[in-house]
Amino acid sequence: MKKLLALGSLAAMTAVIAGCGSSTGGSSTSSSASAKTITIGYIDWPEDVAASNLWDQILTKKGYHVKLVNASVAPVFVGVGQGTLNLFMDAWLPHTQGSYWNRIKANAIKINSWYTSPTKEGFVVPDYVNISTTSQLKSHASEFNNQIIGIDPGAGEMGLAQKAIKSYGLPEQLVSSSDSGMLAALSKAESQHKPIVVTLWSPHWAFAKWHLKYLSDPKNIFGPADHIYTIANKSFPSQHPTVDKWLKNFHMNQAQLGQLENDINAVPSSQINSAVNKWISQNQSLVNSWTK
Repeated sequence: MKKLLALGSLAAMTAVIAGCGSSTGGSSTSSSASAKTITIGYIDWPEDVAASNLWDQILTKKGYHVKLVNASVAPVFVGVGQGTLNLFMDAWLPHTQGSYWNRIKANAIKINSWYTSPTKEGFVVPDYVNISTTSQLKSHASEFNNQIIGIDPGAGEMGLAQKAIKSYGLPEQLVSSSDSGMLAALSKAESQHKPIVVTLWSPHWAFAKWHLKYLSDPKNIFGPADHIYTIANKSFPSQHPTVDKWLKNFHMNQAQLGQLENDINAVPSSQINSAVNKWISQNQSLVNSWTK
């Protein structure tokens, strides 16, 4: 059974997870249940929703009890470091989320870099917008209502976006939102053929849905490419050696991840499990190669 938790603070997250655990009465049944429980923290980025729900289904079919815990970036990293979360599958390292990683790395490990392509992030506009560089946002600010639509304020990309605004001397205000809020604004602008600038990243299904382009970043504020890692509390390999081995085998390319993201995006949230299981059935040999 999957337990889905939406949490706004680390304190709440820790309390709820602790409350969901088995009684510590010392029984063998309790110990056995604990050994088969995996708690995955995830953020509302499409690749993380996809990977976390994918492994929820894979592990559930293997007899594990999976808890998916939804939170913002900072609480997820702290949860992994403290051990209240076992896993986080969307750590962008060494740059975007490097500051979060540095705070917990004494108590955490990188299991693997599972996405086979480098990442990219920055300011993105529809291709019908007639600018191509970040510096041009300065002279075209009014076309964008003096706004850049962002995501979760705790995301590493938002810090880089603020740095870019300052470095390029842009008059636009960075508007904190969420992944879904940013995408809703982008969808509305696209449907009306209006200018908009958003913070986005690759991999992301939005690039398959709409014709979008990154604005060049000659000052390299958004930095070099990252890789996407699964990270875990340092005790995870000894507590769950089989799952640790499976996760080391886990790799997805752009086409595989993009299809899973599209399958999930095409259904309401209540049907995510069905979408994921459809993808698994169509990619069973790949999944088998991870869990061999």
